[in-house]
Amino acid sequence: MSMLSLHRRAALGLIGGLAAACAGAFATLPARADSTVTLWSWRTEDEAAMRRIFDAFEAKNPGIKVDIQFTPDADYQNRLSTALRGGRGPDIAQLKAYGELQPFVDAGYLDALDDSVPELKNMADAALGGARGRTDGKLYGVPYSVPMMGVFYNQEIFAAQGIEIPKTYKDFVAACEKLKAAGITPIATGGANGSAWELEIGVGVIGPTVYGPGFYDEMMTGKATFEDTRYVAALKRFADLKPYFPDGFAGIDYTTATQQFIGGKAAMFLGGSFENGSFKAQNPKLKFSIFPFPADDAGAKLYTSAFSDGSYGLVSESANKEAATKVLGFMASAEFAQMFADELGWPPARTDVTVKDPVLAEMMAMSKNSTPYLTLVGFRWQSPTASSVLQSEIIDMVEGNIAPEKLAADMQAAVATWFKPKQ
Repeated sequence: MSMLSLHRRAALGLIGGLAAACAGAFATLPARADSTVTLWSWRTEDEAAMRRIFDAFEAKNPGIKVDIQFTPDADYQNRLSTALRGGRGPDIAQLKAYGELQPFVDAGYLDALDDSVPELKNMADAALGGARGRTDGKLYGVPYSVPMMGVFYNQEIFAAQGIEIPKTYKDFVAACEKLKAAGITPIATGGANGSAWELEIGVGVIGPTVYGPGFYDEMMTGKATFEDTRYVAALKRFADLKPYFPDGFAGIDYTTATQQFIGGKAAMFLGGSFENGSFKAQNPKLKFSIFPFPADDAGAKLYTSAFSDGSYGLVSESANKEAATKVLGFMASAEFAQMFADELGWPPARTDVTVKDPVLAEMMAMSKNSTPYLTLVGFRWQSPTASSVLQSEIIDMVEGNIAPEKLAADMQAAVATWFKPKQ
């Protein structure tokens, strides 16, 4: 709102007050108009659920309206960056995590929330890590979820084919062979049209059971690199699954791959827990669950990659900070976390919730044995990122055009230009 508009409102309020006083001591002033908080998000698939959540907030907070505006993920970052540079951003912006947050912090587009949103103290470090500024350690967003990665599977297909949850990698391959023989695509995935991030997630699903839970710390301290034989083995294991991907997987995008799983044409999908609510919304009749990717040895403790998906931040140039801060306070509350879990089926950023969804319950159990999603949490802070190299070369690796060792070496060479191990 411009200063001129503020002066005009003040003047009108003064005139109205004088008129009321002249009319009599018992005259009343007009009711204050609602304060509208604009909130931008890239999660178009969550629109209906988020609207229900904020309808409940508005019912308890008369005087505040939340205008949620959704932009497809592929266009969101550009729209937000352009708007913030021009001073035309929202009051609250959904923010990517870790290295994708940092440029907005460095540019001064966001207010720190450590003091204004006290409920942040009730969130775990795994949630807060993606919203924390790298240089000053302050919190610039309210996290909403700590997803983990695993193998979604169609329970009806498994039952019809007599397949149990694999206890070992050997069992997993046997299950894939049985599904393929029955004319069922074992694993839905694809990397076309900017969807190579889904293939990166596939590596994130498999990785922890190959390189182990301590590998992340070794990478951060410089004791290991991407060229370590353990990481190369994780890449190779992903490439070895190619026979169980859809034919022509390189020409299939993320949306098509999810539809193959949702429609029952594929038995499994390597993904993050953010898929839970989306799968249910698109096919309420789909019976599915999730399991961690199996290790070579039966009985081995199975680990999952986990990360902070993102957060919601207060835009520094917002003219509506008081109301926006109240909205953010709600988003940091146990009430929001419970509604978020119930509506979306994601693991919320807070753990003080009652888990009602059986798939979410499996995810929460998996999260007890987690390790940071390596390429996101550790190596997306500067360019070139590990993810950019992995996504650009992974199809060639799976197709056999380059060796896993070559991809690993290229990833290491890229991050070595800026990554400094912790001493």
